[in-house]
Parts: sequence; structure tokens; C-alpha cells
Amino acid sequence: MDVHASEKEQVEALRKWWKDNGSSIITGILLGLSVLLGGKAWFGYQESRNLSASNTYAQMMAVSAVGDDEQVKAHANVLITEFTSSVYAPLAAMLLAKQAVENGELSAAQAQLEWALDMASTPAVEHTARTRLVRVMIDQAQYAQAELMLDSVQDPGAYQFVYSELRGDLAVAQGELEKAAKAYKAALAETPAQVPNVSLLTAKFESVSADGEAE
Repeated sequence: MDVHASEKEQVEALRKWWKDNGSSIITGILLGLSVLLGGKAWFGYQESRNLSASNTYAQMMAVSAVGDDEQVKAHANVLITEFTSSVYAPLAAMLLAKQAVENGELSAAQAQLEWALDMASTPAVEHTARTRLVRVMIDQAQYAQAELMLDSVQDPGAYQFVYSELRGDLAVAQGELEKAAKAYKAALAETPAQVPNVSLLTAKFESVSADGEAE
């Protein structure tokens, strides 16, 4: 058997195979590397943006603590416009809504809270935005809208007592004291023991109960 001839045939066969398939293999390797490197670059970019959003939020809360409303607005607007999909954007909108309420700008507060509710990415942010929105609606005598908002709640979870209290507030605003008393009573039964300021809810209940008995 001619061993050298056999080796030569194998080399020629390998060359032919490489000629036919080498380019596609190289292309596949390059594509794989580009996906890998591109993925790393994308995750690095996302991490950088998350860090920037976090820093901006920290700065916003710092200036909020010292009462610098203009700087709060500046940082909040950066979060809302440049980091819209971040978890911090709806929190920024809720802080702007708080400022608006303090300034008596209820329509502006409502707009911010509606946006925060739409953009909420966690149940806690969703419930907080919704409950604050209902309060603003009640303050503007938007009773039908407030009731629809309360009826839209699918899973109140730990916020059940808050929603019950809001139903009481809504009933009081409409002069329905018996309905308010029932709602406040339910809220008291649902309120966890560790929740502070239960005395305010108790006072609300006693007020409408007393009025109901006086009638």
C-alpha cells in the first residue's frame, strides 16, 4: 500500500473541503464573535444607563430633602425624558405631582400621576400612583372618574385598606355618610397593626358614624 499516496489524497481532499466550506465557517465564527461582543457592548451600555439613572434619582432626592424645587424639577425631567423606561421615571413623576399638589396645581399633578401609573413597572409604584391619583380626583370633584379608578383595581394586595379608606373619602365628598362609615370600618379591619397613623382613620370613622347617628 502506498502510504504517501494515501496521505496526499487526504491532503487534497482536505484542501478541497476547506475550499468549499472554509468561507462559511469563517463567516460563522465572525458572526458568532460579533454577536458575543455586541451582546457585551449592549449589556455594558444598559448598565451604564442604569447607573446614570440611579445617580440622577439620588441627586433628585438629595435636592428634594433641602427643598430645592427647581433642581428637583430639573432632575425629574431628565429621568422622565432621558430614562423613560427606567424604574426611576415614574417615581420622578410622582415627586413632581407632590410639588404640584403643594402648589395647588391639581391638574398638573393629575397629569403626572396618570403618566406614572401608565409607566409603573412594579405593583408598589402602580398602587402608590393610583391611590394618589384618586385623592387628586376627589379634590377636583371628579367623583365618577375616581370611582372608576377604584373599580379598576384587580389585585389590591397589601393596599386593600388604603383603597377602602379612599372609598370612604369618596363617599364623604359626595355626602354619603353611611356608605363612608362602612368603607372606613372595612379599612380599619384591613389595616395591618404596624401601620402608623391609624388614629386618623379611626377619627374619620367616628366622625361619619356620629353624624349618621345624629341624623
